[in-house]
Amino acid sequence: ALDSRGLTIVVDAAHGAAYHIAEPVLHELGADVISIGVSPNGMNINNKVGATAPDALALAVRANHADLGIALDGDADRVVMVDANGTIYDGDQLLYAIAATQHAIAPLKGVVGTLMSNLGLEKALAKLGIDFSRANVGDRYVLEQLKERNWLYGGESSGHILCLDKHSTGDGM
Repeated sequence: ALDSRGLTIVVDAAHGAAYHIAEPVLHELGADVISIGVSPNGMNINNKVGATAPDALALAVRANHADLGIALDGDADRVVMVDANGTIYDGDQLLYAIAATQHAIAPLKGVVGTLMSNLGLEKALAKLGIDFSRANVGDRYVLEQLKERNWLYGGESSGHILCLDKHSTGDGM
């Protein structure tokens, strides 16, 4: 669970599905929230904002001296994050952080990525003793392999992250 008490988080909803949900969820968890990408007009979804264009988030995090930033895509099933310095973390990096954290709690058998996953992810997981399997591109293929292998964590560099111990499908929030 995210303990966001006292954190300032910039959330970028990409003028999409989570434009009215992301801020209240993070606020409910105790964060001070600054929102961008929350003015959908039917034509501007993912336009220069969101997980597909995280530079706007990085700028907003630095400008507001925020602790971190969270960018969703238009349908809110992808997530990219930014640290306080404005460094952008893609899905492969987030998947590694999740897997390494969970592996420290209880050993993981493996993680599923895609044919597009960074080789660095595979090598970093191998150093932890975690198997890595590549699926075709698409979170549905990642999900298929996770179910076949009875593994819990998988994702794509685009920010589709699957944590089957938490939910059954990708959800950026």
